[in-house]
Amino acid sequence: MIPDPVASRLDEIVRALRVALRESPDAAFVLDLEGLFLMANRTLCASLRVEERELIGRRFALAARSTDPERILSNFHAALSGSPSRYRGSGTRPNGEPFVAEVTLLPIRVDGVVLAVLGTAVDLTEADRHDVEARRGEELVRLAGRIAQFGGWSVDAETRMVVLSEGARRMLGLPDDVTDLTADAWAMHPDESREGVSDLLERCLTDGEPFDFETVMVTASGERLTVRTLGEADVLADGTIVGAHGAIWNVSDTVAARERERELESRLSATLTSISDGVYFLDGEDRLSYANPRAREMLRFDEEQLRSTPLWALFPEAVDAGYRDAFDRARASGERVMHRAYYEPFDRWFETTAYPAGDGLAVYVRDVTEDERARETVRRTQKQLAQQAALLDRASDAMLLRELDGTVTYWNAAAATLYGWAAEEAVGRSVFELIGVEAEARTAALGELMRTGTFLGELEERTRDGRTVIVDCRWQLLYDENGEPQSIFAVNTDITEYRREQDARSRAQRLESLGTLAGGIAHDLNNMLTPVLMAVQMLELDEQDPFRRELLSTMETSVKRGADMIKQVLSFARGVDGQRVAVDIDALLDELVAFARDVLPKSVTVEVERADELPATIGDPTQLLQVLVNLVTNAKDAMDGAGHLRISACTLEVDDDYLSVSHAPAPGRYITVAVEDDGHGMPAAVIEKIFEPFYTTKTQGKGTGLGLATSLAIVRSHGGFMQVYSEPDRGTRFMVGLPESRVETDGTVAAPASRTALPHGNNELVLVVDDEESIRRVTTRTLEAHGYRTISAADGRAAIDLIENGGQTVDLVLTDMMMPVMDGAATSAYLEEHHPDIPIIASSGLTSGSSESRAVGMGIARFLAKPYTTGQLLRAVHDTLREYRSNDEETE
Repeated sequence: MIPDPVASRLDEIVRALRVALRESPDAAFVLDLEGLFLMANRTLCASLRVEERELIGRRFALAARSTDPERILSNFHAALSGSPSRYRGSGTRPNGEPFVAEVTLLPIRVDGVVLAVLGTAVDLTEADRHDVEARRGEELVRLAGRIAQFGGWSVDAETRMVVLSEGARRMLGLPDDVTDLTADAWAMHPDESREGVSDLLERCLTDGEPFDFETVMVTASGERLTVRTLGEADVLADGTIVGAHGAIWNVSDTVAARERERELESRLSATLTSISDGVYFLDGEDRLSYANPRAREMLRFDEEQLRSTPLWALFPEAVDAGYRDAFDRARASGERVMHRAYYEPFDRWFETTAYPAGDGLAVYVRDVTEDERARETVRRTQKQLAQQAALLDRASDAMLLRELDGTVTYWNAAAATLYGWAAEEAVGRSVFELIGVEAEARTAALGELMRTGTFLGELEERTRDGRTVIVDCRWQLLYDENGEPQSIFAVNTDITEYRREQDARSRAQRLESLGTLAGGIAHDLNNMLTPVLMAVQMLELDEQDPFRRELLSTMETSVKRGADMIKQVLSFARGVDGQRVAVDIDALLDELVAFARDVLPKSVTVEVERADELPATIGDPTQLLQVLVNLVTNAKDAMDGAGHLRISACTLEVDDDYLSVSHAPAPGRYITVAVEDDGHGMPAAVIEKIFEPFYTTKTQGKGTGLGLATSLAIVRSHGGFMQVYSEPDRGTRFMVGLPESRVETDGTVAAPASRTALPHGNNELVLVVDDEESIRRVTTRTLEAHGYRTISAADGRAAIDLIENGGQTVDLVLTDMMMPVMDGAATSAYLEEHHPDIPIIASSGLTSGSSESRAVGMGIARFLAKPYTTGQLLRAVHDTLREYRSNDEETE
């Protein structure tokens, strides 16, 4: 299919040629890629005695009324391949007169691609009338060797004489020296089809009805061919039909392939019907397009319901059983996915194998209920064998064998160590004398043992020296040859220390949970007290009554005391108390870089960028280093041993609209330290949870989930903020913001330096393109508050539509680089090609190796790293517009 812009250009070319060649004395025409007329001038229409509208859309090879369709096709395909071609062709006019014409075919290219063919025909009938038949015969002979499976034919309406081209003769095995082939041609049609062919030809010769059919013909050598025959009538200007002509193809191979396909489908259907397992096909909307009898039996719905209703609407319980998730994974991965699960409504186990097939799935389903029951029996047997094997293999555990009355017959060294009785002292004595156990617990354990044959549980036991130990007991009842209980084999493990450690961990976890809860409550209370305190102070400013002023002062004191108490609770919950001293950021970075180069493998490169003369911050240097070291360690794990780590530091001015993942930081100047890796990155769902306590993406035993939560608490306690940006397979960037230190003089905090005046716009229209609604909203409001007009779009395609069809002149585009539908790179490339006069500012959360590098060469004027401040945004927009105006003035 030709793209719309290219098709429009082709239409323009055809219209121009129609005007230019309308009065040409030579016939002229334009053909599309299928050989259909797009244009014909008056000379050609007069020669064929038709109107141009009657020719448009007709096939040139038939309308040309040529006796040599092979030559037409050969030269037409040569022109399509890009080579101009010229040939002499012969044929008959509508009045039956023969003609000779020299035809030239020229390729028409659009953007270097051949999309049509321009043809001209010079009538040579009068100049070359005496040798027309000789030339036509020579051309037929030349082409006969090329095309052996295609030929032309014609039939005279009055004489019914059949004329075949050389290609047709060769295909049917007819001799070249026989002039009248009428009888031979009809004899090649078998009796069962001859009458039907004759009827089609008669309707064409009498009523002008064209035909296209397949039939069997027997060649002169006896070979049966399946041929396709096309034909149409030769009609004079007065409507008189003087004959018929057309083409004939050998389609035996195509028909044979079609038959093989039908046979294969039949065999497949028979196979699917006969197999004992279910097979069904799901379309893109999860509806069944096919189900074999066994599948319909398993699914228990009639075929109409299965075809008209989505699968999950009929089987909602299958979603919880995991089948839908397995099917979705098969579609997403493009690979087969197996899933075995219990389906409760049917009380059966099913195993499905989903194979991606086009837009849908082919599903093979087996009822594995009996198999699953057999597996469960094997699992129980294996569990019993494993327990028995463990009794012998774990020599570090206490192992003892006793009779049903408690008499000890075996006592290993581990039992002697645990209970303090030597083997020679224990054997022959009652186990109840050697090991102290509460009577109620012992009775319950023995009762379970006698009922089930085993006892697995924990007991508190007393040793020879009176110590109480917690013992994990695995007792097995042994039977004699008659199946009667005979003795008890026990494996006892001392888990006293393990239980103590577990209890300690549980207490620590409870304290951590309590701290988290207390922190959350304290935070909410602080939020509620803040407006109370602010209101009291505002009321106190205008209050003149002494008594009321005293009441307000008392309220203010109480609120402040409450705030102090809440502050203590928050400090406990966050656990970040520490010293507060001036911290040299350069020295802190030196320690961090040294650490990074020590712990990172040589396959990880480290890049360091820092601004000149970084200011100091106030805080605990040990805690701050802990935060940065944690970020470097996480980056190391994310890169899996190889990659690029970038550590950067600079200053940042934060305004009221700045957003961070931790909280909204107070406006002012901050020092930011960023740690960026090119590891596996994180999806949005993970980013939302990474600062939660105990949440970790690492494997069990490799992470507690407290690192980032603790880091965030430390940064918050220093008055700073944290920001994270990540893309799957593109890396992660963490940024820590710490407030610059304030210089105190005579106990008074110095006033912050005045901010540089922010530039304003002059009613320019800025298009903001970003898939995050909050960013679009904040950015547009900021720009509008500083003298700009704005429009916005959620993706590149919508942005281009606004520029092309919005009816407004856009002065500048601010676009995110990572967006759905159409990203910033594609948007910028389109604008660079079609609207080079519109300046572009690109933005992204990653500033190395990803978004910024993709912006190079796309006509992007500036690049803003997210998150950006109001000052950074306004200066970038102002400077970019100024530069483009300067360039325009120089050009003028």
